[in-house]
Amino acid sequence: MERKKIIVAIVVVLIIASFGGLYFNTGFLQKSKIDSRDLDLWEYEDGIIVGAKEFTLNGSEDTCWYLIHGYTSTPDEMREIAEEIHKEFNETVVVTRLKGSGEVPSQILNLTLYDWYDQVSEEFEVLNERCNNVNLIGFSFGGALSIRIAEDKDVNNIYLLSPYIFATYKPYRILKIETYLDIFADSLYYAKKTKIGQINSEEALNKHIAYWNMPLQPLKYSKPFFQEVRDNLGSIENPILLQQSKNDETSDLKSSIYIYEGVTSENKALIVFEISNHIIPEDYGKEKVIGNIIAFERETRE
Repeated sequence: MERKKIIVAIVVVLIIASFGGLYFNTGFLQKSKIDSRDLDLWEYEDGIIVGAKEFTLNGSEDTCWYLIHGYTSTPDEMREIAEEIHKEFNETVVVTRLKGSGEVPSQILNLTLYDWYDQVSEEFEVLNERCNNVNLIGFSFGGALSIRIAEDKDVNNIYLLSPYIFATYKPYRILKIETYLDIFADSLYYAKKTKIGQINSEEALNKHIAYWNMPLQPLKYSKPFFQEVRDNLGSIENPILLQQSKNDETSDLKSSIYIYEGVTSENKALIVFEISNHIIPEDYGKEKVIGNIIAFERETRE
């Protein structure tokens, strides 16, 4: 009898701990609070986090550049790349802000990559009408969007930074992240980040602008988009440069390897970094990331 009581007590403690973990780490029973952490942290102007707006650097329109940031993030993570490209080539650089990004997390809760693709596809066409050529630079989710543009449209060179088409495997997870999303995304709503972004540099981390709460449903309902991107990689023949860290905690390095092996481009390269994390446009080695883009571009113009 005493043993039965002990077993029941252990089970009760485990259940309470599980519910506690869900409550403190996700939006379980807290859907209405999805925006609270971000509203407390950021300063807003016209409903957008200060420093998080889209921007354009005007220059020559012979070759233009279209840059797409990552999930839950903002155009600011692409700022240094945009400025250095503009400085080097004096060409027009457009850095988009994906719909809902830089506002509050609830604004993207019901969106998917299909919605964002409609946006970037239209913006790309507008830029393509102005310019003789358009280069793409996509980071993370923006990498998946960039690939889809390249599969569907006439683009010039493609630059992918930590492209996300496979999540990084973590040994402590029993199931794949995609399986967790299928089961729990509609009831947990969002994950509470423990840090603002996957950046190893403390200095860069402190400057990063992104949501503190990460909606889960857009990830779940974007799964078919990733599969479509993977299925059509063979249609890409453009010069392409991929850059990613082997220590990427968000997008598995096999994302870049899979893309590299799947495209039919004759001019392609994959550069792997050692000490940075997922957000390589801002992390350790960002100067090399930018330098590699400029060098690859110059090489293709010779």
